[in-house]
Amino acid sequence: MKLAVELNSAEINALQYPVVVEMWDKAKSGRIRRAFLEEFSPSERQKAAYWYKKFYRWYLVKGTPETAVFKPETLHFVKRLCNFFGTV
Repeated sequence: MKLAVELNSAEINALQYPVVVEMWDKAKSGRIRRAFLEEFSPSERQKAAYWYKKFYRWYLVKGTPETAVFKPETLHFVKRLCNFFGTV
């Protein structure tokens, strides 16, 4: 049995995903890069790059979708990613 979490647009916006788009370039140098490398494993960094592209599309190209379906572990990772970029 697979579990999924469906979020509506208000819940997606509550994740504050645009902070990832705004801060992504800063994660390539300096103190934020070191923190990013310490916080996330290499496989998680690949996932972060995937989600950055998706968030970029949502934020600057298409707009926030009406609904999105996440696996619970993916939603936890996305929250962790948004929290990281929101606090550095």
